[in-house]
This record gives sequence, structure tokens and C-alpha cells, in this order.
Amino acid sequence: MLTIFEIRRSPAARERAIRALKARYAEGRLTTHQLERRVERVLRSGDALDYQPVYGLRALVVGRVRRFQRALLRMHALGYTVANASLLGIWALTGEGVFWPALFLVPSTVVLGGHAFASRKLTRTMSRLRLSA
Repeated sequence: MLTIFEIRRSPAARERAIRALKARYAEGRLTTHQLERRVERVLRSGDALDYQPVYGLRALVVGRVRRFQRALLRMHALGYTVANASLLGIWALTGEGVFWPALFLVPSTVVLGGHAFASRKLTRTMSRLRLSA
């Protein structure tokens, strides 16, 4: 199976790549310097695709997903800590009878652990994907 680096690049494909770069520049995702450098690379490539992918989408997507997952996990851990500390405080203030906060503590610990595991799995999977072409 051919990889993207073995495919021959047609003039129409180069034009599509340049239009895509200009669209990303208009969205503010590229600086003027990056746009100029990448358009030069596309135009100098000739018929063969002898340049690296111009969009840099893989690093962008993976970085954003990792940051988003970390933020979600931090918020989840903070909510877990506040809720369980509150329940433990109420339990301690009401006479420390039967340990009823465990009814919330155990399931919420399982959910937080599952979230951490799924977050790690997702970011590893995203880093293996080929999103740059």
C-alpha cells in the first residue's frame, strides 16, 4: 500500500493544498511566516510529494485532546475530593456512627479510576493516529 509520501502530486492537488493553507491562515491557525514557508514548500515540491505534510494537524489535535483530557480529569478529581471530603466532614460531625459515606466513596472512586484509564487510553490512541495528511 502506498503511503502519502509515495503518491505523485498533480498541479490540481498542489492548488488544493495551497487553498487549504490559505483557509487555515484566514482562520488564524497559521502565521504569515508559516503560510509563506509552507506555500513555498508546496510549490517547490514539483510532481513528487517530497515535503512533509503541510498542515501539522496531528500535533495540533493530539495536543488539544491531551490538554482537554487533563483539564477534565482535574475537574473530576476536584469534584471527587470536595464531595467526599464534605461527606466525611458531615459523617464526623454527626457522631461517626456507621460509615455511610462509603456508599458514595467507593462508586465515585471506581468512576474516577475509569475516567483516568479512559483518558490515558484515548490520548495514546490519538498519538498513534496519522492525522497529518
